[in-house]
Amino acid sequence: MELVYYKGLQDEPYTTNEVIAEYTGIKYKSVYEAIRNNITDIEDFGVLPFEMVKPTQGNGGRPKKIYHLNEQQATFLITLLDNTPKVKEFKKLLVKSFYQIKSELDERKIHRQVNKVVNISFGDVIKAHYPASKYAYSNYHRLAYKYALGVTPKQIKEQRHTDDPQSALTSDESERLERTKQQIALFIQDGNDYQAIKTKLFADI
Repeated sequence: MELVYYKGLQDEPYTTNEVIAEYTGIKYKSVYEAIRNNITDIEDFGVLPFEMVKPTQGNGGRPKKIYHLNEQQATFLITLLDNTPKVKEFKKLLVKSFYQIKSELDERKIHRQVNKVVNISFGDVIKAHYPASKYAYSNYHRLAYKYALGVTPKQIKEQRHTDDPQSALTSDESERLERTKQQIALFIQDGNDYQAIKTKLFADI
């Protein structure tokens, strides 16, 4: 179980009451009640969203309410729990995890901006060479993903549960995709068609 999650580049990282219970050794019900009893104070640090999650084992059981707590909300909640050695250790792990996730998100945002510039060039090259084609961009876009990452944008959406495959990429994946798009743009400018470019890309694999 991860300590901190996020859904997209523009979304705030969060942890959950389930994570807090798991890592502190405190009963889920106790953590849940601590939130319910102090929800007004917790919401001073922002809106407190939640999701209803069905039990993973078996067919019975009631869905659980899983709260998504941002860093300030989680930090405040932990101050309300018993300050055991396990809780202290979790505090340190949680602070580190939030920092790491935020750093990764910042890096991804930078790559996203770089990719926007690259995509303008990539898109302009395709538009200039295939002015009448409705599908040229989507075909080359999909080819770039397939070569750089081994999957299509649609598969990334399904695997990573996102509507925006670009935002779900790691920094390394974004760099590989960027280089591939630049390579494809150069191939197009050299007069290669789709099949020739595909053959050249996958020739060394």
